[in-house]
Amino acid sequence: MKKFSVIIPAFNEERLIKRAILSAIKQSISRKDYEIIVVDNNSSDKTGEIAKEAGADKVILEKKKGTNFARQTGVNYSSGKIIAFLDADCEAPPNWLSHIEKNLSKKGVVATSGPYDHDFTGIKGIIDHIYTHAIMPMLPSILYLFFWEKAGIIQGGNFALPRWTLNAIGGLPPLAFYGDDAATAMLLARNIGKVFFDKTLMTKSSPRRYNGKLLGPALKYALEYFKVYFSKEYTKKNFDATYTEYSDHL
Repeated sequence: MKKFSVIIPAFNEERLIKRAILSAIKQSISRKDYEIIVVDNNSSDKTGEIAKEAGADKVILEKKKGTNFARQTGVNYSSGKIIAFLDADCEAPPNWLSHIEKNLSKKGVVATSGPYDHDFTGIKGIIDHIYTHAIMPMLPSILYLFFWEKAGIIQGGNFALPRWTLNAIGGLPPLAFYGDDAATAMLLARNIGKVFFDKTLMTKSSPRRYNGKLLGPALKYALEYFKVYFSKEYTKKNFDATYTEYSDHL
């Protein structure tokens, strides 16, 4: 069994997938300690072919479109004790996996995530920095203070967790896109243990998800997050798993 499995979901990513894979290959830990799995989410371009050429250990086809569907398929084909998710338009720094391992060694932490660096400048850069470095890390504590419900923050293209924690919540919630990472964070925080959002665990990301704008898409993501937070469908399942019961797996 490998120490890590790096899973990269990809849909029509022939332009960026090589960059993401190369960043995963250039990690500071030994290459024999981790595998790289690309899940081609039924692309119509050469994403799968380029991923193989770039050095992915496995390229899996998942025809059902959706980020969590692709990620879970990658999990099903993986063997690592720690599962790390990277988006196809992201670049991980060389210490990404070692940083993840350090975070997950902290007592009570069952998952870790961090912000994206969109390379915004000017006012966009200032707003993005405040949002990802000040508001996001504090949000779970603020929500718990007012509503007495635990919360977590996960950026879907930059997070990791031990395999046992994902098994304990029954796998990734079956959401195609909006709310997928929020639901994962809530399930973990409310049923297993702490989700550590580390503002220094950063990956570079293309700004395309904002489509040239910032406030509109950011508001959309925020509204979807709160929708999941107050939902019972994906956040209040009755699990037997607790941090105490599973701590020996860390």
